[in-house]
Amino acid sequence: MNKVEKILTFNVKEQLLSILLPPISMARMSTTTLELTDVNGNINHTPNENISMIKTSTVNLTSSEDDSTDNTISKKKSFFKRYIELLKLVFQSIIPDLKSFNWWQVLILILFAAFNVVFSILDFNSFFPNKQRYSILKWTNDLMDGVPLWRRILLCLSGFAAFTNVLNVVLVIRGKISSFFWGIIGAIIYGIFSFAYGYVGDAQLYTLFFLPMQFIGIYMWSKELDNQSTTHVKSLKLFGWIFIIILCLGLGVIFFYEIPAFSKLLTSHYLFQTMLLPHILDALTNTLSVIGQFLLIFCYWEQYIMWIIVNIISIIMYSGLLGTELNINVLLVMIMLCINSIVGLYTWFRRWKNSNRTVKM
Repeated sequence: MNKVEKILTFNVKEQLLSILLPPISMARMSTTTLELTDVNGNINHTPNENISMIKTSTVNLTSSEDDSTDNTISKKKSFFKRYIELLKLVFQSIIPDLKSFNWWQVLILILFAAFNVVFSILDFNSFFPNKQRYSILKWTNDLMDGVPLWRRILLCLSGFAAFTNVLNVVLVIRGKISSFFWGIIGAIIYGIFSFAYGYVGDAQLYTLFFLPMQFIGIYMWSKELDNQSTTHVKSLKLFGWIFIIILCLGLGVIFFYEIPAFSKLLTSHYLFQTMLLPHILDALTNTLSVIGQFLLIFCYWEQYIMWIIVNIISIIMYSGLLGTELNINVLLVMIMLCINSIVGLYTWFRRWKNSNRTVKM
């Protein structure tokens, strides 16, 4: 067969296929045709190369969205992995940080912790005739007052909470990240105890604020540790003090109305409802505690100014000078905490001064 015959044969076969299979041919054409109608109603046929461009751009858009999602997931995974490593660092530093104390520091720590545990077990208010307490033991007094067993068990655990809180505040003074481990334990136990005994201000402060702030503090302090696993110390500027004052006023107003509402929701009454000045001081202590905790996790030495003010206000409130009830146990604990805060102020301020001299040299 010559070349001309081959061409004729091919054309005949092509015509036969077009006659026998017209629907298939039409269907194929429709899949490759894109019609666009303009404002005047005219139909514009889009060339095949434009179709491929539209398809390509659509694929690229989907691909970019997938990449963005993958990047977000990857960042979250890396953050959680890093935070787990930080938790390991906290656990690994517990024993070395405790061993870093000198013998006289260990002695003071033991005495300080022992006093706090004793005050959580013994009721020194029983020495005052007007208190009409049954025994020096808080357990016995609660039993005679009809306090449920589960609350009395929590009272025993409050002694352990006091011990962990002492370790927390002492290790914070030393700038050790393991302080947050003891802070977590103390916030959980004392928070539950406060809820059980109706200490509304402490209850919400420890469970709803101090507890989550311990985990945030671990992350923030990890960025400020030196080669001895001790945090650096910073100082507030003028703008920082202005912000603190504005924040103090705002939070003070919020707590003034929030604490009584929360107290009535929890215990159906508020202790300082009819006493304006103790009511204001109660809101102020919560406000300064919140600000002090923020300054703590951001490593500012001015946190101890807040803690000293909180302790002084608490001493006044529990001394009975404002018409409030005298509570010897809380009063003595607050006096010791105030001394601790003064030591912390001196220590952190001196470290900040020394770090400034080192940088200038």
